[in-house]
Amino acid sequence: MSLKSISKYLYLTATPHGLTELVNAECAALTGSEPNTDGIAVSDRCVDVRRGAYLKSCSEILFETTSLTELCANIRSIGLHADEFRVSVVKKPRSLKVNSMTLARDVGNAIEGSANLCQPRTTFLTVVTANKMWFGQLLSKSDGAWLAHNQRPYVTSSSLPARLARVLVNLVALPGDHLLDPCCGTGTIVMSAAHSGIHAAGYDINPRMVGATAKNLQHFGLSADVALGDARQIDGQYDVIATDLPYGINLVRDNSKEIEILSNLRTCAPKAAFIDLRDISKTLTDLGYQIEAVLPVPKLSIVRRIFITSAIE
Repeated sequence: MSLKSISKYLYLTATPHGLTELVNAECAALTGSEPNTDGIAVSDRCVDVRRGAYLKSCSEILFETTSLTELCANIRSIGLHADEFRVSVVKKPRSLKVNSMTLARDVGNAIEGSANLCQPRTTFLTVVTANKMWFGQLLSKSDGAWLAHNQRPYVTSSSLPARLARVLVNLVALPGDHLLDPCCGTGTIVMSAAHSGIHAAGYDINPRMVGATAKNLQHFGLSADVALGDARQIDGQYDVIATDLPYGINLVRDNSKEIEILSNLRTCAPKAAFIDLRDISKTLTDLGYQIEAVLPVPKLSIVRRIFITSAIE
């Protein structure tokens, strides 16, 4: 019996300032590997990254080399053929002194077949660093739908940015999961989950927010279960919870409502991601949550925190 080598996949992430922990956590949650300082991760796991927030692309690695000459020789040695292909080049860092057009041309000349730079059927990605080159076939890219979701018709000043909502969902949920957002507001998290093929249920104590969520979903042709409900009383069983906790910005002295919400939710799902402006670590542990990670999300003068938790049996 012949042994086939295990395929490796290269992932590129965005590298926004101040969000390293968040980006690394999303990449690890989806691919099983954390990116290096250049935003490059290599994994045995092949993941469709169309739902990625900071995860940008997935390519199957065909060659890993240290020089362009070696790379082109390897491509020719296997007689790589593709019709209507394009070679894209990514430099890490961007300031790397490499002529991207020349490199793309040289790599393209080593591939048999016809090129199509405008509407390629196959895209080959060449990632270049100071001491290494990866070459492979591009399999998927983030669809960037969060950009459109930021333009949803109904929004409030406290609504989550759509990209942050997408990260939150990716940290705990997979397509096919049943997700609960018990404090859905205008539905940013519910929208992101529904867009990613997750069965989403959203509740809010405010009828106006329930209506806004329903209309935002309808605007994008998305489907989810949305209803009026108090997070302190919601029951049922779900795979995950993802929510932006309410009250947190107002309750400086009295956090009793938040405690009631968290206490009620503890038995609704084995895994959860909560966002809050305050450090609620002690509250969570006192209520029986196991904290897996706390991820800071700074923006201007405020710092949100994402608490990834599991329920202690």
